[in-house]
Amino acid sequence: MTGRERLQAILNRQPIDRLSWTTLVDHVTRAGMPAEVRKLSPFDFYRHIGCDILQFGNYGLSAEEAVLSPSRLTCTEMTCELETEKDGKLTRHQIPGANVTFGIGAETVTGRAVLKRKTPWGTLSTTLENDHPVTYPVSSLEDMRILRSIWEASDYVEQDDMEASFARTERLIGDDGMYVPTVDPSPVQSLLEYEMGVENFYYLFADYPEEMKSLLAAMHAKRLKEYEILARRTPAEVVIAVENTSSAMISPDLYRALSLPQIRDYVDVLHAHGKKAVLHMCGHIRELLEPIRETGLDGINAATPPPIGNTSGEDVLDFFGDDFLLFGAVFDPSVLHKADVSSAELQDHLTRLYTPRLRRANLVLWLAVDGLTTPLQRFLAVGQWMKGREGQ
Repeated sequence: MTGRERLQAILNRQPIDRLSWTTLVDHVTRAGMPAEVRKLSPFDFYRHIGCDILQFGNYGLSAEEAVLSPSRLTCTEMTCELETEKDGKLTRHQIPGANVTFGIGAETVTGRAVLKRKTPWGTLSTTLENDHPVTYPVSSLEDMRILRSIWEASDYVEQDDMEASFARTERLIGDDGMYVPTVDPSPVQSLLEYEMGVENFYYLFADYPEEMKSLLAAMHAKRLKEYEILARRTPAEVVIAVENTSSAMISPDLYRALSLPQIRDYVDVLHAHGKKAVLHMCGHIRELLEPIRETGLDGINAATPPPIGNTSGEDVLDFFGDDFLLFGAVFDPSVLHKADVSSAELQDHLTRLYTPRLRRANLVLWLAVDGLTTPLQRFLAVGQWMKGREGQ
């Protein structure tokens, strides 16, 4: 089987010729590798280590390799201003057509910056450090109303050339794997991670529950359109929603009340267009598996075992059944990233990891190394172990 055939077989719950594994790297991952390996394109690096290519959206890709989104979120009532500082010099520039979900759009912010979203209803400001918020833009009832007005005035507009860019990226991957589109976090998760933060979210929800529900409903109405456009236009067989849900941020009861209905709607839209729905949920999700099951999703990406997360692949199968898709179950990071871990230790862990049940499962093993400098030897050790299991 080729990598593409193997991944397609797993998606369709069909037998495969050998165990499947993948990874996701960026420039930080390869920072300590030999120069000739650092120069490889992401796809050629994946071929070099021998894994199946499961390209997670546009992560780690150059503009020439990335797939254009079939839609973009616009708000004609809003202008965005980004202030960056370098060598003591302050620079301000406008961001046209900024994505109102995170306010950054196509920009990538390195270092510290201040983003201002200016509207007729008021201004939302946030301080960013390497694209992540240091201060959150929404911390009051007035801020909530501004954000709701932005969403109500926004729309997802279809873009041309997505199909052509998808075909180009698929040609670059070839028979070695597949490109899987990703979608931004759902409204609840977006507020928790980017717009409010955990503390503001729960204070505001406790003080203004109806306003919070109104904001979430406005966001959800527009996000449904995004999903419909993507599901209708993408040639991909599966879509991964990047949820990052964790019981450290939301309780099972609140997940059931707020997140479950929205995720279920997104899953239904994907299914209506013949796409499989997979949620990326690394970390602590064991306590959330019961309500997550009610969304009707087809699989989970990045189920993470203890001690980094609290949910193993077998835990997921216990809840969802052995036909469920483990479309990227994480190799234990505490083993993979252990200082001075040997190839023998990595391979011994793999031998213990692959129980008879997991060998029969619809499983792609995922080496979670994006953003973490990782020695080349660790990839090669996993590849050698996998190659030794061909035909088993």
